[in-house]
Amino acid sequence: LLNSTLLTVGSVALIVVFSALFAFVAQRKNDKSASILMSLLIVGLMIPPAVVPTIFLLQNLKIYKTMFGMIMIDVALFMPFATMIFRTAMSSIPRDLDEASYLDGASPLTIFFQVILPLLKPAIVTVVVTTSVNIFNDFVGPLYFLPGAKNITAPLTLYSFMSQFSTQWNLLFANVVVVSIIPLIIFIFFQRQLVAGMMGGAVKG
Repeated sequence: LLNSTLLTVGSVALIVVFSALFAFVAQRKNDKSASILMSLLIVGLMIPPAVVPTIFLLQNLKIYKTMFGMIMIDVALFMPFATMIFRTAMSSIPRDLDEASYLDGASPLTIFFQVILPLLKPAIVTVVVTTSVNIFNDFVGPLYFLPGAKNITAPLTLYSFMSQFSTQWNLLFANVVVVSIIPLIIFIFFQRQLVAGMMGGAVKG
């Protein structure tokens, strides 16, 4: 549970910051180069990750079997979806706020963090809930990219009660409840913000 929590918190924090920054530049710039970058980013939603080349890359970077390497993989996997959510939400924020802040002497980063980001609360909640549930429940990613007994995450503990000749069904399903209850609680508490974030930017007026 501790490994899953560290992986989820680290990944979600970087996904929110990087995706929101990229979406801010792409939405406000809104030219041919931004469209090309967004198109390349959307390709990431369609092409499945390649396991073996990714392992070779992590080994060459000396981050294979490390929490940092797994966090970078999750950021790469979920950043396209998060960027689309943030860009849609930013389309409903008028550019007049940017221009007024710029005339007051604010830098682009100041405008983003102090003006734009507070207005993206529904979108942030949407990204946090959707990505955290997926990352916390991810079974395949840590199995391939984060091997080792000390790196085992909550979903991988399901293997502990299954063997070739017998399965401890009572302990297995108890473990499923423990693993599932945290994402369920998150979804129950933030379901209204989740819907608002998904609908953000869909209607202008």
